[in-house]
Amino acid sequence: MLLKAFYAYALVGGLLAAPLGTGWRHFLQGCPRRAYLLYTASLHLVFLLLLPFTFPHAMYADSYMSRNFVLQWAFGLTSLTRIIALLTGVFQMWSKRKKLLELGEAFLRHSRKCKKLEDHSAGYTHLWRRIRGLLRQQFLVLNLSVLVGTILLMHIDTNQHFSAILMIVVHVLQFIYVLVMAASIYVILLLLHWQEERVNLALQGLSTSLHHEERNALIMSGTKASKSLKILRNLFQLHAENQRLIRESFKISDLPIAMLLLKMFVTNVNLVYHAVQFANDSIETTFFTKFIGQLVVMSHYWSAVLLMNIVDDVARRNGIKKGQILRQFSDLELVQRDFQVELELFSDHLRCHPVTYKVCGLFVFNKQTSLVYFFFVLVQVLVLVQFDLKNKVEERYQKN
Repeated sequence: MLLKAFYAYALVGGLLAAPLGTGWRHFLQGCPRRAYLLYTASLHLVFLLLLPFTFPHAMYADSYMSRNFVLQWAFGLTSLTRIIALLTGVFQMWSKRKKLLELGEAFLRHSRKCKKLEDHSAGYTHLWRRIRGLLRQQFLVLNLSVLVGTILLMHIDTNQHFSAILMIVVHVLQFIYVLVMAASIYVILLLLHWQEERVNLALQGLSTSLHHEERNALIMSGTKASKSLKILRNLFQLHAENQRLIRESFKISDLPIAMLLLKMFVTNVNLVYHAVQFANDSIETTFFTKFIGQLVVMSHYWSAVLLMNIVDDVARRNGIKKGQILRQFSDLELVQRDFQVELELFSDHLRCHPVTYKVCGLFVFNKQTSLVYFFFVLVQVLVLVQFDLKNKVEERYQKN
């Protein structure tokens, strides 16, 4: 149900290369695909036509930020990075549509293979509950972000003329589009992480089965040895396929992810600086708007943490976990030489082909980078606060 909801969001937002058919086994062809492409083109054209209304004069002249240059600068930069993120999503949709279709078809085939690994054991049940819990979190934070962000934009204190109302509508539409784009990337990476966890559970099950065989038999039967080798080769192939899909996903979505991270960084600075202004009563507000503002901050950081965690999972922690499972096979003595060779190939592939995500090829994105990123936000906010205090002191001095 949750996956269907995210699929509907992406479909309505024009973020899919083509709609999926019944049963989600393939992409639709013919008239349905052409109709969806026409709808997507019309939607993107509307976004482009509305871009000039993002920065109206009333926002700077008649709102709460009219006397604060730093707030105006933060608002303008946040809007600009949101537009850049939106444009990269539109560009990716049209420039890499064929690659997206190929990647989608490959993922659908791969997920069907991985689904065959599942049985009714507690491990797979727990895995599904964990994946469903993460989907629920993303669904909740997406809808909460849309709701509170829309309410906060509607409460901006400007003159209620046409340009101000149109500005609010444009910002809301852009805001929703970027949020759905970020949620779509998150869901794709989560599904890839799910397939990798399925392989890990099957590998763990094979290790448990072979260790049980060694404890209860003096020699491994030929049937058992042949079956174990076949299972290991299948898991090796599924692992390699999933790694390739992850790399392709990062490669195709590199620019949109980078622009989303840039947008998140600027939004962080803007939100934290606004929070400081609200706290010292530099901005007049009510209890309701302050409460909504707190929800906006909470939903933003919640979404950022979810995205950073899933990128770290597929790019780093999955490999560490699989390496720990493979080490459990090292003490087996009854397995055949072919099994040991296959296990060595699996280990060498895991060691020599780690999945890493470099943002536009510049730096590796992981948990450590995320912490540096958050600390850098705090430093930038401190600089802005000092700049703001300096301006206020100069204004008072000039008045006196």
